Parts: sequence; structure tokens; C-alpha cells
Amino acid sequence: MLQLTAVDRMYCRIAALYFITYVIALPLLCSDQQHSMYFRYDDTTRRKHLETAIDENQRRLAVAEEYLRKTGRHSRVFRRLNGAVKKRIQPQIVITVVTVARQPQSGLPEPRYLTQVVTQFAQLLEKEETGITFQVCNVNFPPEAHHEAVFLSRYVPVVHRGSTEQEQVEEEDRFEKEKLDYIFCLEKSVELNPQYVLMVEDDALPTPDMLHVLRHKLQYRLKTRISQGELLSNSDDWAFMKLYSLERWQGYGNDATAVLELTGVGLLGGTAFLCVFQRRRQRLLRRLVNFVLGFVYVVLLCWSIGRQYLLQLRRLSAQFYTVTSAPFCCTPAVLYPADMAAEIAAFLRTGTCEEMYPLDFALSDFAIDKGLQRYLVEPNLFQHIGFVSSLRSDVRDPLE
Repeated sequence: MLQLTAVDRMYCRIAALYFITYVIALPLLCSDQQHSMYFRYDDTTRRKHLETAIDENQRRLAVAEEYLRKTGRHSRVFRRLNGAVKKRIQPQIVITVVTVARQPQSGLPEPRYLTQVVTQFAQLLEKEETGITFQVCNVNFPPEAHHEAVFLSRYVPVVHRGSTEQEQVEEEDRFEKEKLDYIFCLEKSVELNPQYVLMVEDDALPTPDMLHVLRHKLQYRLKTRISQGELLSNSDDWAFMKLYSLERWQGYGNDATAVLELTGVGLLGGTAFLCVFQRRRQRLLRRLVNFVLGFVYVVLLCWSIGRQYLLQLRRLSAQFYTVTSAPFCCTPAVLYPADMAAEIAAFLRTGTCEEMYPLDFALSDFAIDKGLQRYLVEPNLFQHIGFVSSLRSDVRDPLE
């Protein structure tokens, strides 16, 4: 009977580990995870995810409505939010939710994203005594036709874009109208004289730790930085910081930082294999083979699972969130220094937006022209819950 050497048995165990991981375990665990290499997209999957998105939306909406019913419009949090705008107390951050009424879609319930976003912010701001002003910016034409915004004006401050201003752009290209609406809301935010302006689309839902992480990054990444163990003033000029990016663009291979991150994890995997499969008097070549096998195993593991899911481990602490260079897309949640917000509004008025040159491209052009940094926080501090588009009036693919 053939006797296997210790080295042969070791490589058999490594082969079995590869087989169990990539042929049995991951296909079973990741087949329904859309950012995994094992995910398969088809019409059945799309319908399933759309049904799931609708169910989750209705569940969140029920929770939001229950919160409004139990809290009441005269509650402490809503009185404070209204009072902050009326008293013009200089805040650190003005949060402005830009909203427009969605066109009803056949067979789908009314999504009512704004109600969910407003109540989520209200819960986050319950413990915030000072420093943040919140408002909704209704850019629907006519304003009174946005019944959800009108209803919520009983709870939170809502600024409406006047009909006379809207009539001038009613027939404009929808992308140009989006830009003009954004300028209006940006300028209304700057009028409150904050240090920062956070512009949020009405289908961007903040995560529970959003404010905590945001303040941490403002204090220890944008205002100051740590160098050789010392806290120093950060002199980098920046145009904006995005708090959301499309998840499908957050995978490995989309930028150099992600590739370096994957390489670093692979090096740790190779080192782990060296430690686990260490043998006395092992030749250098065998050690190198073990290291390569560990490197490849961990790289394939991370790539197969998807960086988007591994990023969630960073939510354990605000210190683990990273600030990287922002892509051109997108604008669900963007933080601006107040002085930059005023300059951006003026810059946007000088150009015209269209389908091939949307708002997010114009914002990036401003930063590039001025030589300013564009930042992105990872993982996302907002969840994009909208499956009914405000621009195209259609149902968005839930897997996008």
C-alpha cells in the first residue's frame, strides 16, 4: 500500500481545503449575494430582488408611520428642529433633503421614501442638542402636488421652491432641472450660515452611526491628521465628501487602493499558511510554495466573497472607516464645506447639464478645475433605498 509522506499529506490537506471552500462552501453560501463571484443574474433573480425591495420598503414605511404616530408633531425633537431654522442658530451642519414627488408605477405601492428618511433622521437627531439644523427642500412642480412633503411640513421645516421659479424651467431637460433644483436647495442651506452642508436625496437612508462617523472623520481626517503619532492640522483643501457610492463599484480591481488592500490581505494569508503548515528543517522552496498557496487562497477567498461584504467589518468602529478619493458618481449624500457650497452653486450656473453630462460630473469638474480633493467615506453611511427613479419615472433595477 502506498505510504504518503508528511509533505504529501500536508498538500492533500491544502487541496481539500481549496476544494471544500471553493466548490462546496462558497457556492452554497454566496449564490444569492449579488456582489459575490458566485452570484448569477437573470430575470428570475431580478424579480425576486424587486419583490424583496418592495417588501422591505413597506416594512420600513410601517415603522416610520408608527414613529410619527407615537411621537407626534409637537414632540421635543420636532419642536427643536423647527426652532433651529426659525431662530437662525448658526449650526455646524445643515442637513437638507432634496425631494420631488415620484410618479405612481402600475402595480407598485407608493414608495414614500421621504417619510422613511425624515423619521430616520429624526431618530438620529433626538439626542443631538445643538450643532445640526435639518430641513426638507421640496422642488416639485407644483410644490403642493408633493403631498408627502406637504404632510411632513407639519413635523419638520420644509422649504418649497416657488412656482414662478419653477415655471421658467418646467420644459427644460430633466438633468438641467435637477441641477437648478440642487442649486436652489444648496443656496437655501448656505443661507443658514453653517460650517458644512450635507445634501441628501430623498431616497438615501442614513445608517444608525452616520452622525458619529461623520463627526469623527471631520475631526480626525479632514480638520486634522495623525502623522508619526502626532495630531496635526490638515491643510488639504477639499470640495466635498461623498457618503455614498454605488456598491457595485466598491469591489476589488476598481482602483489602486482596493488592489493594494487585496494584496495586503493576501500577504497575511501567505504568512498564516507558513505558520500553520510549518515543518522542521523545511526547505526554502517548500516554504515559498506554502506562502504562495496561502496568498492565492486568501486572495481568491476575498475576491469570491466580494469586497462589499468585507467592508462591513469596518462598521465595528468609527476609526475603521476609510476616507479615499471619490469617483465621479453619485450624489445621494454629499457633504460640502459652506464656502465651497456657495462657490459650487455659482459654478453650476455657468454650465448646462444633460444626460451625457449630469450633475455629479459637473460637481467633479468643479473640484478638478479648482485643484481640490474629492473624498469618499467607505463603507457607505447611507443606503440607497429608491427603486422608483425621480429622473426617469421608471422602476430601477434593484441589483444596480
